Amino acid sequence: MAYGSLYDPSVNFVTVSTVSPPALGQKVVFTTIGPLLGTAPVPPGPGPYTDIEVLTAGVYEISMDLTARLINASNLTFNTEVQFRLFINDTTPVLESTFESFYRISGGPGGQPSQVETRNTIGRTIQRRLSANDRLSIRVITASANVTYRFPSLVVTKIAN
Repeated sequence: MAYGSLYDPSVNFVTVSTVSPPALGQKVVFTTIGPLLGTAPVPPGPGPYTDIEVLTAGVYEISMDLTARLINASNLTFNTEVQFRLFINDTTPVLESTFESFYRISGGPGGQPSQVETRNTIGRTIQRRLSANDRLSIRVITASANVTYRFPSLVVTKIAN
């Protein structure tokens, strides 16, 4: 048996850096450790945390979710989006773990500026064979301007040897 969780119960939004190119690889940050058995937060000690390490090999169910906020504050039509993906050991992207929020936003009537905001709680659950000491993190892989998130969580549960 092994399980563990990281989350952030704060109502404050974390800004996804939108430098050019946008924050690719920026890790989702967690402030709170949930119950742990056979897993460990990374870095050890007081948070914030960015990874969870599984201490034994096996098949794990991995659940990831958060609330994303996308804002368009212009009179132009454009797409606002953010995508997150699970990474193993900072180097291996887990393609089937990608989760995203996407919204097409138009400007106000007569060319007037408008601000439209959408919030989506987005997430994904996958099953994956992991090796002992694999570290899991969630990273931003695509982001447009004015993207923030809050209430992130990462839960791992060993379901088979």
